[in-house]
Amino acid sequence: MQTKFFKNLSVAGVPHRIGVAAVLFAGLLLAGCASFPSGKDGKDLEAARVRLMEAAITRDQSVIQPLLAPDFTWREDTAPLDEEPYDFWSRHKLWTDFGTLLKAAPVRRESLIVAPKECLRETYKGPRLAWRKVGVEWKLAYFYPGTALLD
Repeated sequence: MQTKFFKNLSVAGVPHRIGVAAVLFAGLLLAGCASFPSGKDGKDLEAARVRLMEAAITRDQSVIQPLLAPDFTWREDTAPLDEEPYDFWSRHKLWTDFGTLLKAAPVRRESLIVAPKECLRETYKGPRLAWRKVGVEWKLAYFYPGTALLD
């Protein structure tokens, strides 16, 4: 969806001061939509991120597993039935990418919290991950290495 902005708002029939105020107000509303959760939700997500960051450093599967959503995915293609995400990450040397993404500032995208923020662009093809609420807890919904790896 593209939005047209006028260089001179008075041309669009809106007095300049009112137009500028409306644009600023709309910008504030949109910025709030893409922000990190606040309050208890934000603290819970941050705690889960920190636990996962620490576990990614040591590759501690016993800590990582409970932080994954029940339908967690790690490949955009069909994974072999006997493949675990940890094996895939080790085989393709993705642990560093995983840890780096966990440190990236996440942003909201619909019901998910995604990282990096560049993945909001349709042209982005790099690694990305997303968090979502499962019950009252934040769980990792997916970690994709990017399309270049699977080409």
